[in-house]
Amino acid sequence: MTSTTTRTLFIRSGAGLAALSMLALAGCGSANDAATFQTGAGGASEEMSATPAPTEEAAAGGESVEPGFVYDDISKNVTSTANLRPENDQVVVPNGTLTINSVQEVSTVKGEDLGLGTVDGGYGAPEGEALRVVDVSFAPNEEFPDSDAPTSDLSIEVGGAQEHLYTLDGEQDHRILVSAAEDGTTQLIVSSEGHEQQVDMLTGERADDDVAAAYYLSTPRQEPHHEFPIESDRFPTKSTTGPDEDVTTAYSFQVDSATLSAWTAEDGWAEPDQAWLVVDWKYEVTAEHSIISGRIDRFDAALAIKVGDDVTQDKVHDEDKNRHAEGNRSTSVSVPIETTDVTVSVSGGVVISMSGGSGLQMAGETTGEFASDELKLSFPQE
Repeated sequence: MTSTTTRTLFIRSGAGLAALSMLALAGCGSANDAATFQTGAGGASEEMSATPAPTEEAAAGGESVEPGFVYDDISKNVTSTANLRPENDQVVVPNGTLTINSVQEVSTVKGEDLGLGTVDGGYGAPEGEALRVVDVSFAPNEEFPDSDAPTSDLSIEVGGAQEHLYTLDGEQDHRILVSAAEDGTTQLIVSSEGHEQQVDMLTGERADDDVAAAYYLSTPRQEPHHEFPIESDRFPTKSTTGPDEDVTTAYSFQVDSATLSAWTAEDGWAEPDQAWLVVDWKYEVTAEHSIISGRIDRFDAALAIKVGDDVTQDKVHDEDKNRHAEGNRSTSVSVPIETTDVTVSVSGGVVISMSGGSGLQMAGETTGEFASDELKLSFPQE
């Protein structure tokens, strides 16, 4: 098979997503021969000068694409010799998931599928490389509104040079043809919020990553929706005529979910071999009386998260509230990636009074304290 000897150049297409294009020759020759800039999926080609037809010798033996050749969105009509299904086939980023659906091993590609002239025998890979068609799709994370979504991009690294392919910001599918180095150095690069993850273009396998590792845990999330049982407090009141009913102070604390994550909007990426343990919880304290609501002069509470011997507290303070105080919280703690057991508990105290002008006043103790039992959470990993 006759090999071309031209330089490999990356050219961006002019419309739609930022697509990667390559300088490809329709015949054999030197780097000074005429060339065409090719785009995939039926894109236009910009003719630089007349392209000579391949010689009879070249046509008989076929041609090879130039080293590191890349063609974006190749036709589905390409004939493959094998179809690989990678095991680590997903790359998770904050705003979605890129799935490597398949990797096709290809021996030759017809010139018309590359936007090149017809060559007997088609186009194959140069020495030391192999043709691959990598079929990928991206599904966005619906958690983020479009205006607030983190940014992610898909690039390719060929011969030490990294070039942008697509912005990953919505549902999309792509078929990328590449002449990949057999030494495994040709990589898809998925970058987001300053961190890169890699996919081997020969196999479609995602490389292990100690920063994003929490995204690939087998059990990253628990949703206990657990409300801590905490007894109410009762505080006596009196009027000018004598004792009255008590103010009943009730406490409600609920842990909705706990998640091991590689990234949060507030904290960014986890440190290597660490994860963010994110606990979503809510609280409410009420001071009820049959005549008029009590007042919460002061309310303090803390959610305690224990991992191993380390305890982290998220503290809440509120004051001068009529009848009730409430809130929703999301607490994140850096924990080792191998964390499987977590305990959560709450504790705190209140100071209660009666509103002025009600004719009622406190008739004894006005402060109360509370504490819950521990909630045990488990994240078993395979």
